[in-house]
Amino acid sequence: MAEVTSQNLVSGHDVFAERRGTRRILERIGWGVMGLMLLVGLGSVIARMVFMAQAQGVADPASVYNAFDIRYVQLPLASWLHLLPALVIALAGPAQFVRKVRTQWPGWHRFSGRCYIVAGYIGAISGFVIGGLHPFLGFDGPGFNQSMATITFAALIFWTLTCAYLAVRRKQFGLHREWMVRSWALMMAIATERILLGLFTLTTNLDIGVLFGTTFWMAGAINVAAAEVWINLTRTPGRGLAHRKDLDERAAAAGAP
Repeated sequence: MAEVTSQNLVSGHDVFAERRGTRRILERIGWGVMGLMLLVGLGSVIARMVFMAQAQGVADPASVYNAFDIRYVQLPLASWLHLLPALVIALAGPAQFVRKVRTQWPGWHRFSGRCYIVAGYIGAISGFVIGGLHPFLGFDGPGFNQSMATITFAALIFWTLTCAYLAVRRKQFGLHREWMVRSWALMMAIATERILLGLFTLTTNLDIGVLFGTTFWMAGAINVAAAEVWINLTRTPGRGLAHRKDLDERAAAAGAP
């Protein structure tokens, strides 16, 4: 049994080394896409914060704002508990995946990770309240689609964050990284959704009621699929304790292609 396990481990190292070039290319593409999503996400959050500040001086918001915007005015606590954690997630999230931060500033890595998880929980709950319980199209027709998408993704974010936390408590660092990647992909789905919504709005005549929930599901599927591809490409042999870049550098030093 030990011999089979050893052979499997060697085979795993060989397969991992063969994918080094693919990882390099996808990492560059991934950081570029992540940067775009962060710009879109932060732009949406800051714009909504400005809106919330301006709406405070409106005497009769119901006569001024549409069904989408009025929810934020009517649910100020849930809105701020969604927007402020979103800023924390955008700032703390990317640093979780930078090896230099993890190795040179482990204290900051752990602190920012805790902030990221707590902010993710709060953001998921407030998102559930705003989009799940108060869909701007109501609960009939397209509004039900939007509500179910919001509730589903809020639950998945809760699940992935909990799995990430439990894994690191058990010192299962490879699993912790994978669940953090999944949680990040789910939380960035809103940025992907905004991009898709803009593209379909510009290129089709479909109503926002049809597009909103549909693009939400599409964004989630795209992000989760991309996360799983990256996880499988970067999962290191054994318990996943070694960082992929450490193994890639060793392979390069050994003359691997």
